Amino acid sequence: MTVAKTRPLTIRLPARAVERLHERAETVKGRPTAIARELILAGLIEGPPREQAERMLTIERRLAAIDQQMQAVSQKTEEQSASVKRLLGMFEALLQVLTGEHS
Repeated sequence: MTVAKTRPLTIRLPARAVERLHERAETVKGRPTAIARELILAGLIEGPPREQAERMLTIERRLAAIDQQMQAVSQKTEEQSASVKRLLGMFEALLQVLTGEHS
């Protein structure tokens, strides 16, 4: 599979458009630049509206999958944090017993 070469492009947008990109990125837990790139690519698709609609559906599916992954990572992080807190409590209790400081 050959990866298409990319080149950077700088564009200027009205402040409100940038705010909306940030809002949309926050909603899908993505980056504003990724949202802008996908919107630009979707707008450049040549062909019938059906192809454009399929591209947008693909984008939505990818964003939904990323959102699910982010939620899973967040949940796992919370579980690990709770485990670390329990271990810390156990360690502190053990330390108190070993140093004779238990109450």
